[in-house]
Amino acid sequence: MDRNKLIKKLNNAFAECDTRFLADSVTDDIQWKIVGEKTIAGKEQFERSLEKMRLGGPMNITIQDVLHTDKRSVVEGTVEYKTEPGRKKRYAFCDVYIFSDSDESKFRELRTYVSKVNKVD
Repeated sequence: MDRNKLIKKLNNAFAECDTRFLADSVTDDIQWKIVGEKTIAGKEQFERSLEKMRLGGPMNITIQDVLHTDKRSVVEGTVEYKTEPGRKKRYAFCDVYIFSDSDESKFRELRTYVSKVNKVD
């Protein structure tokens, strides 16, 4: 699959809480580093954290920019989700996907940088 299409599909899967597609898109030794917060290590922990995310329901993800190098893709955007009726939270994010050497349809590391957006520009 073309890398642009894959990145779009991955972000749509996060937005729609498509945990099966996401779990199928990682290597067994996945490392998800949410910078400054925690590291989720291994496919089993990754799947558990996806299930928790699913409880929050669908999100609106807007991608501003995507950059690709040989085995990496960097995605910059915003994510917005409802916390309760009539209330939303909005975050800016930058995700760095590092793809497997043996299977370019799977990523082995995801570094997530996230910051709460208090004002809309």
